[in-house]
Formats: sequence, C-alpha cells, structure tokens
Amino acid sequence: MKLITYKPHVSQMADFVNFWECQYNNPLEHLYTTNIGQPFTSVGIHQLFEWKNGSVLSTPKRRSVEQNYVTHIAKINALPQATNAASFLQEFPSGGAIWRIFWLHCWQPSRFPIYDQHVHRAMVFIEQQRLEEIPERDTEKVQQYLTRYLPFHQKFQGINQRSLDKALWFYGKFVKANRFP
Repeated sequence: MKLITYKPHVSQMADFVNFWECQYNNPLEHLYTTNIGQPFTSVGIHQLFEWKNGSVLSTPKRRSVEQNYVTHIAKINALPQATNAASFLQEFPSGGAIWRIFWLHCWQPSRFPIYDQHVHRAMVFIEQQRLEEIPERDTEKVQQYLTRYLPFHQKFQGINQRSLDKALWFYGKFVKANRFP
C-alpha cells in the first residue's frame, strides 16, 4: 500500500512545473501532438477539439466544431499574426468561451496558453492559496483569461509553455480533488 502525505514546499517555478507535468497523463495526447501547429484541416480540428473535450465529440459538439471553427479555416488563416487575444476572440464570437480560447491557442500555440477550469483553479490557488472555480458566464471567462490568466502565465516566461499547460492543468485538478486548505 502506498501512503502519501502532503507537506507544503516552496519551490522554484521550473521545479514546480517539472514535478506537476510529470503527473499529467492523457491517453488522447496524440490527438493534440499530431495536430497542433499543423495547417488546419477538418480532421485535424475535430481531433484537437476531441482532445480538448477529453472524449469523442457528441453529435451536437461535432456540429459546433464544424460550424464555429472548421468553416472558418480561411478566416483564421487570413488573420494578421500580430492580432491580439481580445481582437481574435471578437472575430470568433460563438462556440463557447473555453473552446474559443482553445481555438486561439490552436492558431498560435506558442503565444496563447490553454485556459479552462483546471488552470483557472491552479492560478488562484498559487496566487491566493484558496479554491476558486472559473466563472460560469462566457463573458466573464473571456475577461478572466485576458486580464488575469495571461498576465499570470507571463510570470512563467522562459519555461516551456506546453510543460506549463500540463502542470497547471494537473495541479488544478489535484487541488480540487484533494480540497487543500
């Protein structure tokens, strides 16, 4: 039997990311790694959103991906590379806040991090040592991403962004599951 104790430990950012990234395990990771940073195709976009969803997309979700993202391949490819996050999200106003932010990440994965309930929770726990869930309203989620999460993420500059995404995602799940004080 493996028993684990919890002892708070102050660490450097790189050590934190290395530790929590190693805990991350996603059996659908190949859907992300195969398609991210590649030219957009219908199949690739569906696979990226399947990865984000964590399972096969339901029929309504497949329709949403098709309608809100696949049909806009030409539009996303025509955007100036310097487009900021707020302008991008205004260009793609439908499809749900988290998936629109993921679409932003898919467009420029090295520039725009992934954002969801788990990384939001991780951010708040790191900054304030308390649990806070992501807002329910899409407009508030977008606002939190733009004004709170992007500046937070910048503090980890110099650390591999994908490693950081994995670490924060897993850490956010961990603190919720373990209900730390």
